Amino acid sequence: MKEKPIAIVITLVGGLVACLCCIVRRAGLLKTLIAVLVSLIVFMIIGLIVHKIYASIKAEVDEADRLKKEQEEEERQAEEERLAEEQRLAEEEQERLEAEAAAQAKEDEEQENADAVLRAANAMKAAKAAAGESDSQEEDPFA
Repeated sequence: MKEKPIAIVITLVGGLVACLCCIVRRAGLLKTLIAVLVSLIVFMIIGLIVHKIYASIKAEVDEADRLKKEQEEEERQAEEERLAEEQRLAEEEQERLEAEAAAQAKEDEEQENADAVLRAANAMKAAKAAAGESDSQEEDPFA
């Protein structure tokens, strides 16, 4: 309901009731006019008071709605920020895990290379030892 016609509607209803009462009581013209005028003034004042009360209540409700919307917006923004922070932390954790996996892979590769070098050195020692044994078993004919 719009605010503006509240006082007018109340005034007109009061005037209608005053007119009907005067008609039913068969009051004279002067008494009827005075009764209608007084009732219009009284009901206009009552209507203005009702209008002011309605406007103040409506303003409070509108303010409460505005504050509620602001609070919901702040909560939504806080939730978005929390989710963004969680996603950032998850991405950092993923990057850390990937870096650890890469470092572990590099370390494993280095260990494999060291093992291969050690095996090659052992093979060379074994080959030298086998060659040394075969040399020692053969006598030098020029000696």
